[in-house]
Amino acid sequence: MKQFFAHAKLHLKRLLRNPAFWAPTILFPAMFYSFFGASMSPDGAYSQLAIGSFAVYAVVGIAFYQFGVGIAQDREDPFDSWMHTLPASALPNGLAQMFVAILFALSAVLLVLAASHVFGKTTLDINQTLRLLGICVVIALPASLLGIALGYSANAKAAPALANLIFLPLAFLGALWLPPIALPKIIADISVWTPTRQMAEFAWAAIGNTIPDTNFMLGLAAYTTGFALLVMWLVNRDKKKRFG
Repeated sequence: MKQFFAHAKLHLKRLLRNPAFWAPTILFPAMFYSFFGASMSPDGAYSQLAIGSFAVYAVVGIAFYQFGVGIAQDREDPFDSWMHTLPASALPNGLAQMFVAILFALSAVLLVLAASHVFGKTTLDINQTLRLLGICVVIALPASLLGIALGYSANAKAAPALANLIFLPLAFLGALWLPPIALPKIIADISVWTPTRQMAEFAWAAIGNTIPDTNFMLGLAAYTTGFALLVMWLVNRDKKKRFG
């Protein structure tokens, strides 16, 4: 536990000293909600669901830009290479990175909730809010795994462009910007197969106090397993390439 807290403290300090890196990823979801979600009628069926959509957008965005791009940059940092030479497990550092990413993701989600109250005139009750925050912690796992895979797939220069290339289409295809009913039919058919749509289904279910369809539950479990296996392969490949 001491190693975990030491790594978490280190990552927090490094991020807080560079607000130009983390501030946009926290502010953008609330800003985009104000542009798109807040335009829906507060009494409409999709006004509360839009909060869930942009909460998922916030979690995945943090995973890609803070987590994924950050890992790609750390891999080129001599300090990171030095840490790999220490006789200690890499698990506490990985868990600490995920913990910090969840903290920032929840901060972004809280800003979305604030924007929904101020600009969308739509609010969630305390039970809806707690369920949504709990689901955001759950979906942070597959999102973080996908972010890690991104971080180990590209170098520091290519990672931001690759993050945009993957994240933005996934956000659109996953119905995070528009409700599924507003998507063109071909996009709606593709949407149900994307991890972002399956994450959104969990968020919508949390708000509506329902249980997601079994297909979405199985789909997200399969994606989580696949992302975990991909991360294991990429991490091992990186270790062999950098340290032999």
